[in-house]
Amino acid sequence: MTISTKEEKQSKLDKKENSQKKPTPWQEAHQKYLEEKRLMDKILKKNQEQEESESLAEPSEEVEQQENQEQEKNERPMIEILSSEKPTESIRESENTSFSDKLPKMKDYRQRKLYRRLALIISLFLIPLVGCIYYISPLGQLSKVNVVHNQQVASNQIVKTANFKINELLWEQYFARQNAIQKIKKISPWIKAVNVKVVHFNQFQINVTEYHRVAYLLTGDKYYDILENGQVLKNPITQDQLQSGLPILEGFTSKKLILKTLKAYHKLPEEFKQSISQIKSTPRAENDQLLTLNMNDQNQVLINIDQLTKKLPYYAKVASNMQEPGIVDMEVGLFTYPYPKEEKKTGDSSEQTADSDAENSESVQENPQA
Repeated sequence: MTISTKEEKQSKLDKKENSQKKPTPWQEAHQKYLEEKRLMDKILKKNQEQEESESLAEPSEEVEQQENQEQEKNERPMIEILSSEKPTESIRESENTSFSDKLPKMKDYRQRKLYRRLALIISLFLIPLVGCIYYISPLGQLSKVNVVHNQQVASNQIVKTANFKINELLWEQYFARQNAIQKIKKISPWIKAVNVKVVHFNQFQINVTEYHRVAYLLTGDKYYDILENGQVLKNPITQDQLQSGLPILEGFTSKKLILKTLKAYHKLPEEFKQSISQIKSTPRAENDQLLTLNMNDQNQVLINIDQLTKKLPYYAKVASNMQEPGIVDMEVGLFTYPYPKEEKKTGDSSEQTADSDAENSESVQENPQA
């Protein structure tokens, strides 16, 4: 048993020594390189000797062939070694270059990330600082108030009513602007809407939208403006101040009826609008929407408000068939008859229509185009 154990121990030690004596791959490659180098040296020496011998005497062809074969055999292992070493070297070079290339990219990435963090931190401190400077500086105080788009209401009156304070905090007054807007709207019935906005950093601009004048109301010998919302202004104007192209209403007492009449009037073509000189409200017990239109050709038209856009387009053709000025009755159907002989055409259409119905009932002619 002792002998066998000794043998086993000895065999293990021999294996360890053999494993330790085994050369590394690099050593093996180096040894091969040295052997090949020795072979190459021998071949070079032989070549030199052959050249020297050739200079003395020409060698035989068989000797040359043998020498060439030996050279090829010696060169093959050297080529194999070099070819086996090239891939490993290229791999190592690629690994080295790829890692070196990655270093600048990592540096750039870290620098960009650092700059972003610095920009965020600076902005967090800079924005409140700029806000405080603006709040304290003159740019944060109101310097001027302008009024635009106003024609009927004076700018000084609007500024005075708004009561914005110059050289005081701008944004506090801006956020409380609704109180000023409500006060401005109450100045005049002309004002439709008001808007306040900041311009030029520290100025207020008051934009005023006014109602349009759409007609005039004749009461007695005085004229009053009628706005697009149907409101009749209290301050009268003279006949010289009348604007051409706007209708003149007479006898209207209801705001609702004024709006309804004007709505129908504005739907008419422009040529029919220009042919009407005056619109009178001449209601009856059975018809409170009857209108009497005084035309520029000295005719009168009796028509309901609801039928204004439907029947009035027939007026031009009917008037062309009339031999003298008279009345065109479109209240029910379409009839024409002359004015009463004993009375001339006056401003009171209600009396004319009553007299014409009583005295000229026989002269009524039915229009065939009705």
